[in-house]
Amino acid sequence: MKSFDRRGFMLLGLCVAVATALAAVAAVSRTADAQSAKAAAPSSCNLGHGVSHVINIVFDNVHFSRDNPNVPSDLEQMPHLLNFLKDNGTVFSNTHTPLIAHTANDSLTIYSGLYGDRHGQGLSNSYKTYNPNGSTDPATSFTYWTSPIIDTKTNPPFANTVDTAPSMVYSSQVPTTGAGTSKITPAPWVPFTRAGCTVGDFSTANMVLENSAVDVPTVFGASSPEANETAANPDPFKGVQTARYIGEAVHCAQGAAICSSSSRPVTDVLPTEPGGYNGYQALFGAKYIAPAIGGGPNQVHNGYQVTDANGNLVDFDGNRLEEPFTHEPGFPGFSPTATQSLAVLADMQEAGIPVTYGYISDLHERKADTRTGCTSATPQSVGRPLGPGDSCYTANARHYDTAFQKFFDRLAADGITPANTLFVISAEENDQFAGANVGRATQPTPAGCDGVTTPCNYANGQIGELQANIKGLLSGTASSSTLFDVEPQGASIYVHGQPAANDPTVRQLERDTAAMTANDPYSGVNGEHITKYQAGALEQRVIHMQTADPLRTPTYTLFPKGDYFFGTTGANVSINSSFAYDHGYYSPNIDITWVGMVGPGVANRHVDGPQPAEGNQAHDPEAANSVPEASNVGTWVEEADIRPTMLHLVGLTDDYLSDGHVITQALSSVPAALAATADLAAGYDQVNSSVGQFATDTLIADSKALASGSASDDSAYAAEQETLRQLADDRDNAASKIKQTLADAAAGKKPNNGEIQSGLSHVKELLKRASKLAGN
Repeated sequence: MKSFDRRGFMLLGLCVAVATALAAVAAVSRTADAQSAKAAAPSSCNLGHGVSHVINIVFDNVHFSRDNPNVPSDLEQMPHLLNFLKDNGTVFSNTHTPLIAHTANDSLTIYSGLYGDRHGQGLSNSYKTYNPNGSTDPATSFTYWTSPIIDTKTNPPFANTVDTAPSMVYSSQVPTTGAGTSKITPAPWVPFTRAGCTVGDFSTANMVLENSAVDVPTVFGASSPEANETAANPDPFKGVQTARYIGEAVHCAQGAAICSSSSRPVTDVLPTEPGGYNGYQALFGAKYIAPAIGGGPNQVHNGYQVTDANGNLVDFDGNRLEEPFTHEPGFPGFSPTATQSLAVLADMQEAGIPVTYGYISDLHERKADTRTGCTSATPQSVGRPLGPGDSCYTANARHYDTAFQKFFDRLAADGITPANTLFVISAEENDQFAGANVGRATQPTPAGCDGVTTPCNYANGQIGELQANIKGLLSGTASSSTLFDVEPQGASIYVHGQPAANDPTVRQLERDTAAMTANDPYSGVNGEHITKYQAGALEQRVIHMQTADPLRTPTYTLFPKGDYFFGTTGANVSINSSFAYDHGYYSPNIDITWVGMVGPGVANRHVDGPQPAEGNQAHDPEAANSVPEASNVGTWVEEADIRPTMLHLVGLTDDYLSDGHVITQALSSVPAALAATADLAAGYDQVNSSVGQFATDTLIADSKALASGSASDDSAYAAEQETLRQLADDRDNAASKIKQTLADAAAGKKPNNGEIQSGLSHVKELLKRASKLAGN
């Protein structure tokens, strides 16, 4: 979640542009304005297959499957959303994240259809970049699409002066070679604006401005009034500028009135976009967007208040949208609730913006707007985590459900319905609950609580990730004096000096991190190994973490057991009650999420995949299963598949080769060319997914190899690396050919039988070789 990223910055002395809405907003009384709105798509918007509107919503850490087997899942407690998706389309509950599984990487994969090695943010939500002296500086994954790398070592952050690659560094090929690091990943809004459809964004990763100090001058200009205003503000968090310029964007089709009639349109600059991108404008920030979509003071559309007496946008509860610390009207921060995000998306649609993207924060923390029906004794502070079935958690779910009821009703009054609108709604990750649960050594009380009729209670010390001090755990080992930095999302290790993968210092560190142990109060296991898997430099390439920028590539990455989160200070292991939902790791409790699709051309299959009570965590809280073992029900979907499927449903294409493919099971009518590729697409997923069978087996093999050997004999590692390198080369070659075949089929070119059989043969061979390497 983005609110988590704020923690990472605070550890660095920085929390710019990721302020979370932590304070209650003032209530605004409704007016009796009789105005109503009909949101017909502009005539210039040329989408296909009967689609006039597109609504894409990405949740953070909102679960289809249950965390506690007795407690209905997040979506089960949001029946207006769940039933809308099931009754009108399909929920794919066997959807898979890339690695590292976290907000930036996952969201950007959903938006672009590319894995992190190609869109540039394989380590999210932050990463390190190497300096010439071998040390590293931290950088944020959350930047505007065209911004440079933002070094967050300083407060406020500034563009990195050492690593000159773009933040969204693009690679057109796999494996990346490090060449062409000046290329920026193609932007998600381009096919829509080229088709005459304006695109609106609210709190979406990197399609909006994220950091005042860097993104504002990047977009408005270094000498612009906005940049001068930002620089002059002594507040290190730039709260006023966050409210005015951050978090909201409108990317206009050519000639769109919403930009041409604005007081402050700017050129929508995409300098390396395939095919060029000239003559387009955009609006950035609530200061310029709110007047364009709000319509003035005291506006009411179909009974829903849109603005207050001063013309400021309000949420579905009538509360003014404002930055929570300065109370400046505008963007409320990067942890928006459903009532905030959905209100703005409805405003945009009613203002004639037919394609809208929005982000909504999770339910698993105490919210500022949880005012009623919340009796939890702990936690008292807004933003603190809640266990499944906690009364504050269920109150959050009720509020979110009410917001979706209002959203769908308001859209229907505008004529925006499943008959003419493509809805794509998903959650970018499925974080693991670190705390007391059924099947663990500690459990919530009373026994059998369901959170609906009987709230679940958690005592102090029963909720919280296990904060592990990696340097403390290495004390007394041969690696105790090794200089390295840790990027905790994974955790990824950057050994100082950027040594080679087979450097003796690196190899010893890998052995020592593999051997770390601790006592887990939740599982009840003493002396358990914290590190479950490790990915060396070569395996990082296999799981799509090696970008076109070699200065940001970690030395290696370790994936701990789901209860743990790595830092470099404090006790070796302690319970951190401020955070209780872990992400990033290879785990079926994290890497399996969901996506729902509704609209013209979408099949009505209700739920494709496990039902909520059948998810992995409900019966496997320790995540003993591998991801493929836990994914044997329903269609295997990759988050990279969402983009090409969405574009196919609206009759558009990207000007680059996606890493995903059209989900044929999502289509009410499957063209013959696509039908012919169904088996090949399924095989492709298993060899190219970050968590598919190929990646799982190679990760198992690499974990064993990295833990093996000694300073005098490293032959097992050397042999594994030789085999893995050939496997990686062969996988990348086969995957490149298969993805081209799948893209051609989506364009209507039916592959011949020889092409299909050749691809399937490569898939079978690769899986067999990887399984052998893993020792299966």
